[in-house]
Amino acid sequence: MDKNIKTKPSYNHDVLKIIQERHGYSLDYIRKSIRGDRLGIIPDILKAEYYKLDKESKRALAVQSAKL
Repeated sequence: MDKNIKTKPSYNHDVLKIIQERHGYSLDYIRKSIRGDRLGIIPDILKAEYYKLDKESKRALAVQSAKL
Protein backbone atom coordinates (compact mmCIF):
# COMPACT_ATOMS: atom_id res chain seq x y z
CA MET A 1 0.00 0.00 0.00
CA ASP A 2 1.58 3.22 -1.18
CA LYS A 3 0.69 6.41 0.53
CA ASN A 4 0.08 9.48 -1.56
CA ILE A 5 2.80 11.96 -0.60
CA LYS A 6 1.45 14.81 -2.68
CA THR A 7 1.66 18.08 -0.76
CA LYS A 8 -0.88 20.83 -0.99
CA PRO A 9 0.42 24.17 -2.21
CA SER A 10 -0.03 27.09 0.15
CA TYR A 11 -1.14 30.40 -1.27
CA ASN A 12 -0.87 33.91 0.10
CA HIS A 13 -4.32 34.41 1.67
CA ASP A 14 -4.06 38.21 1.61
CA VAL A 15 -3.44 38.19 -2.14
CA LEU A 16 -6.29 35.71 -2.67
CA LYS A 17 -8.68 38.01 -0.81
CA ILE A 18 -7.58 41.02 -2.86
CA ILE A 19 -8.21 39.13 -6.10
CA GLN A 20 -11.57 37.90 -4.80
CA GLU A 21 -12.68 41.44 -3.93
CA ARG A 22 -11.42 42.78 -7.24
CA HIS A 23 -12.96 40.15 -9.52
CA GLY A 24 -15.74 38.58 -7.43
CA TYR A 25 -14.79 34.93 -8.03
CA SER A 26 -14.75 32.34 -5.26
CA LEU A 27 -11.50 31.46 -3.52
CA ASP A 28 -11.84 27.89 -4.79
CA TYR A 29 -12.05 29.06 -8.41
CA ILE A 30 -9.06 31.37 -7.92
CA ARG A 31 -6.96 28.57 -6.37
CA LYS A 32 -7.88 26.17 -9.17
CA SER A 33 -6.99 28.84 -11.74
CA ILE A 34 -3.58 29.39 -10.17
CA ARG A 35 -2.96 25.65 -9.95
CA GLY A 36 -3.88 25.19 -13.61
CA ASP A 37 -7.07 23.16 -13.20
CA ARG A 38 -9.11 25.82 -15.00
CA LEU A 39 -8.30 26.86 -18.56
CA GLY A 40 -9.22 30.03 -20.41
CA ILE A 41 -8.65 33.75 -20.50
CA ILE A 42 -9.96 34.61 -17.03
CA PRO A 43 -7.89 31.94 -15.21
CA ASP A 44 -4.79 33.19 -17.05
CA ILE A 45 -5.53 36.74 -15.89
CA LEU A 46 -6.10 35.59 -12.30
CA LYS A 47 -2.90 33.54 -12.33
CA ALA A 48 -0.79 36.41 -13.67
CA GLU A 49 -2.31 38.85 -11.19
CA TYR A 50 -1.72 36.47 -8.28
CA TYR A 51 1.96 36.02 -9.08
CA LYS A 52 2.42 39.76 -9.60
CA LEU A 53 0.75 40.65 -6.28
CA ASP A 54 2.56 37.86 -4.43
CA LYS A 55 5.92 39.07 -5.74
CA GLU A 56 5.13 42.65 -4.70
CA SER A 57 4.01 41.57 -1.21
CA LYS A 58 7.23 39.60 -0.70
CA ARG A 59 9.25 42.60 -1.88
CA ALA A 60 7.42 44.93 0.53
CA LEU A 61 7.96 42.48 3.38
CA ALA A 62 11.68 42.30 2.59
CA VAL A 63 11.96 46.09 2.55
CA GLN A 64 10.18 46.43 5.89
CA SER A 65 12.28 43.71 7.49
CA ALA A 66 15.46 45.39 6.24
CA LYS A 67 14.39 48.64 7.94
CA LEU A 68 14.17 46.95 11.35
